[in-house]
Amino acid sequence: MSYVLPDAVRSVLVRDTDKTTGSAASLTDATIQAAIDDAEAQVDGTLRLLYEVPFDPAPDLVVTITRDIAAYLADLTYRQSQDYSSALDPVYLRYQRALQNLQGIATDVITLDAPRSDADGDEPDIGQATVVNVYRGALFSMGEFLAPRGRWP
Repeated sequence: MSYVLPDAVRSVLVRDTDKTTGSAASLTDATIQAAIDDAEAQVDGTLRLLYEVPFDPAPDLVVTITRDIAAYLADLTYRQSQDYSSALDPVYLRYQRALQNLQGIATDVITLDAPRSDADGDEPDIGQATVVNVYRGALFSMGEFLAPRGRWP
């Protein structure tokens, strides 16, 4: 089951889905589906250690990320060797945002409402204490332990 359908990808490739000529939205369903499959593989591969994939149903953020990556991949297919004329191209901006969100999920900065993976395959026993570190990020950096020049004898 796909997280997103070709028409959803087309909807972010053009302003008017009735006027697809001259854009990646004019690609066939099969070509766009290939981009979707590639995007889903990228999302699932990135999130495999944290979540049970493939998602069923997929959380909204996963659908959005998959759609935007698929749109970018379809646009690459359509453009072939033509560069974007600007880094502000909407397809490229959506792709960059999708990668940031995907990285946020992979590093557990963004949490999905989806079943988590159990890396060991063991279910924790009910009644056992579980330690959870709620702090995310680096608590200290190496610079905090180094003395400024000329301050220590």
